[in-house]
Amino acid sequence: MYSELKNQEDHSLSIEILELQEEAKNHLANSKAENTKRAYRNDWTQFSDWCKKNGFQYLPANPETLVYYITFLGKSFKASSIKRKMTAISQRHETAGYLSPTKTALVKGVWDGIQRSIGIKEEGKEALWLDELRQIIQVIPQDKIIGVRNRALLVIGWSGALRRSELVSLNVEDISITRDGVILHLGKSKTDQKGEGHDIALPYGSNPLTCPVRSLEDWLATSDITDGSVFRRIDRHGNIMGRLTPQSVRLVVRHCCESVGLDPERYGAHSLRSGFCSTAAKAGKAEHQIMKQTRHKRSDSLQRYIKKANLFDDNAASGIGL
Repeated sequence: MYSELKNQEDHSLSIEILELQEEAKNHLANSKAENTKRAYRNDWTQFSDWCKKNGFQYLPANPETLVYYITFLGKSFKASSIKRKMTAISQRHETAGYLSPTKTALVKGVWDGIQRSIGIKEEGKEALWLDELRQIIQVIPQDKIIGVRNRALLVIGWSGALRRSELVSLNVEDISITRDGVILHLGKSKTDQKGEGHDIALPYGSNPLTCPVRSLEDWLATSDITDGSVFRRIDRHGNIMGRLTPQSVRLVVRHCCESVGLDPERYGAHSLRSGFCSTAAKAGKAEHQIMKQTRHKRSDSLQRYIKKANLFDDNAASGIGL
């Protein structure tokens, strides 16, 4: 832990050891993604501010204090958010050399009760199924450069089961076009923080409108983009600007869904990824095949899509005369 490394500083140490110590600190600082570290910092600040406001000690915090805090959070936060905040509090205690109050029987017991009370179901965005994607692509104007971009953005994001951060991080240099289709070379991502990378294969599609290869080639040819970021902002005059932001992907998906009468509040960037998973599961693709494309590390993360897609398969209410 950083504090332990810091406390071990000693002028009697050799220059080589001091250099190794500094390098180890840098490795420790890079052990988590920047977004995760930012979220943990915010979570800790909120906890310490709450403790100050209510006259509690926050480092180290008593188990009773944490019980009061998570009970307070349970009134307005989802279980997943509370769990992350507890993780931030736990890590801050352990980093400072204290036992984590989150691991006590009292806190665990109250936390179990809170989860039973507020539920642990995650309300994610709706999946965008293939037939809905086709409806959208059919109405996107291909005589405008922004329409060509949006078609490629949606089709590549859907067929590659890409996260919005992966979509906007994609560069021309990350793309290889072969006789069988397109290969996307993805670098560091949410589940690949060590930067091992993944190769995602997008084969030619049978429908020209939703073919990943044709959609991408049309966009690169129309935009005349030959290097750097693939998906870029376009101003109202049709001028191509800098790299799209992850937030922009969400807005594009919502706008395109609205254009075919789908409720934009129910869809977002993740609808592309979940839509691929659901459609592939419904088509009978094996779990390992889907995981190869989505890069899911754990089967249970994928199961929520598969279960929803197969709800009507072999259903007891079917074929009984209703």
